[in-house]
Amino acid sequence: MSQSQQTIEPWLRGILRCPQCKGELVDVPAEAGAASGTAELRCDVCHLAYPVEGGVPVLLVDLARRTDG
Repeated sequence: MSQSQQTIEPWLRGILRCPQCKGELVDVPAEAGAASGTAELRCDVCHLAYPVEGGVPVLLVDLARRTDG
């Protein structure tokens, strides 16, 4: 399994929230068209996408990308 295809552990996934607004994060697999070619966690409230690298979410607002245009 490649790094971009690894998933987040279910126990961790259940508690993750957007660090910007505390909104719910939606899983976006790499093959679903994530712009960076890696899996992402997206927040539909503040329109940020956080990369998932090797199954580890990188929840740093400074490294997130905008998804609203």
